[in-house]
Amino acid sequence: MFQQPPSSPDLASTYRELYRARFRADVQAGTTIPFVVPLHLLALWVVPTLYMAIPHKNRPWLYRARWLVLAFVCAFSWHMTKYVSSMNFAASYGAGLVSAWATIWSFTLLVWTRPQWDAKRVERRRITPRSSSRAMFVLEPKSSLDVSQTSGVLVNGSKKANGVKQRETHAKQCVVASENMKSNGAETGDDPLTKGILALNDQNKNSQRLDENTALELSELARDNEYEYYWQEYPAEASFGTRLDWVFDIVSSFRLTGWNWASSCLPPYEPPPKVGSYQLPLEYGSHRSKQGYERTLSRWGFVLSRYFLNFLPSYIIVDVCGTLMTMDPYFIVGPDHNYPLPPHLASLHPVLLSLQRTTIAFVAILIALQYAWNAGALCLAIYGPAVLGFRAHPWHLPSMTGSFTEVLDRGLLGFWGTWWHQTFRFGFSAPTKWLMCNGYLPSSRSKAGKIINPIVGAIVAFAQSGLIHGAGSYSTVPATHYWGPPLFFALAGLGTVIQSVLSRSLGRRAENFPRWLRRLGNITFVFLWLWATSAPLLDDFGRCGIWLWEPVPISLARAAGLGVDRRIWRYDRDSLPRLQWGADGRWWETGISI
Repeated sequence: MFQQPPSSPDLASTYRELYRARFRADVQAGTTIPFVVPLHLLALWVVPTLYMAIPHKNRPWLYRARWLVLAFVCAFSWHMTKYVSSMNFAASYGAGLVSAWATIWSFTLLVWTRPQWDAKRVERRRITPRSSSRAMFVLEPKSSLDVSQTSGVLVNGSKKANGVKQRETHAKQCVVASENMKSNGAETGDDPLTKGILALNDQNKNSQRLDENTALELSELARDNEYEYYWQEYPAEASFGTRLDWVFDIVSSFRLTGWNWASSCLPPYEPPPKVGSYQLPLEYGSHRSKQGYERTLSRWGFVLSRYFLNFLPSYIIVDVCGTLMTMDPYFIVGPDHNYPLPPHLASLHPVLLSLQRTTIAFVAILIALQYAWNAGALCLAIYGPAVLGFRAHPWHLPSMTGSFTEVLDRGLLGFWGTWWHQTFRFGFSAPTKWLMCNGYLPSSRSKAGKIINPIVGAIVAFAQSGLIHGAGSYSTVPATHYWGPPLFFALAGLGTVIQSVLSRSLGRRAENFPRWLRRLGNITFVFLWLWATSAPLLDDFGRCGIWLWEPVPISLARAAGLGVDRRIWRYDRDSLPRLQWGADGRWWETGISI
């Protein structure tokens, strides 16, 4: 434990220096290791990727060797959680989180699932342009035309509900083509491809029919397609580079966007259907899921919308939240302190003070995640295509969260199950699915399965969430109550079960209540439950020093006169990544220290 320094008007800066001095002393004593890339990504990315890039479907001995890989991952992750930290307060928490997630994700890909047998991704390849846009084709059987949600495409640039965005570079061409056909005396319905698209829509019995102009625009886009989209299974016979690309994609895509294992709460991921010999464009279909996750296909449309509607507001809000937090000792050192509160907090009733702290903390968590998430998505969309190709297409980058109506309609289950970011969802749910598939749990269709399986799934998922956040707490520089986050997530799981039981007990009586009253009941339960149970998590965040992280380089809030430390430029050499050389012959510790 640290000895508390004398009261200072800039308590946050004082504790930043104390924690960094402690980190340097621990590194000097050999009890702490700096977080270095690529060394400390061995367990999460490097070793599992290299192992899975070697075909093992027909090599049982090699498939059994996955247990050796898992043993290495577990040992490396344990060592990393225990000894690795950073002077960057977010990175110090991230060290433990990464190590715990590496273990969970490796078990997911090597034990709970079999990617080389069952996984496949949507890939694309360039096609040779057809010599005639009126090539003959035969309408395929209904079974080969199966596609979901064809309604809502863009018609001459006007967006309908659940719509898709037509390719900007072809928009004018489509309109011109339509006018030319009409001026030559041809009706849009006489075009065989257009008729095929309309027949496809009729066969799928969509609630909203496509009009002929929309079908014509889709047909023109289909004729002008540069790429063919297809399912790519594990390329066992391909070159090592091709296999490495496939494996790196699945190891890196935690939400598995673009894969057949993508979460059902995301927009659908599958190759566009074919009408005869033509494949419909990637723009075809729905790009908004029922749970409210959205994606766009225009790269610059994606960049502009994400920057101005997501990243920039997140930048401003997280800056304000971070500045307010440095004015409250609770967020600097946690609840265990004797520092006087500033006048604007000391005058508050304890209940109001708790409410204010909880609200600011949850807003800061959500907005900080949005800030980091959208910064990464923007970098991928702008700089990624040259290296990652189709993997950096905006089609693979849906929104971080779903619609808040999921919380209003489903309460805590909607909060954690669909609205909150689903980054770890596949890994958290994989053990329960494995237990079901192997007969350790009853069938989900049975009466017992409908009761037991969701409870087991909630226990497993929230236990793993508690594990990774507890590991993050343990790897930070100060002494923490690393059992606090697991307790919070255990209570979160309990809350979802309690609310589900209450909803079932009300049964049809609840359906007779007005919708606004049901939603009010759900949001009230969510708010009160999170407020009542958040202390183990939020108190530990304060002890970790995670709120001392400087999220933005230029603080507009400080420039406006908010806070104690009015420095506008917030980054210093201890906040930024730097090149590190391995000392005393430990060359493997050479890399970028973060």
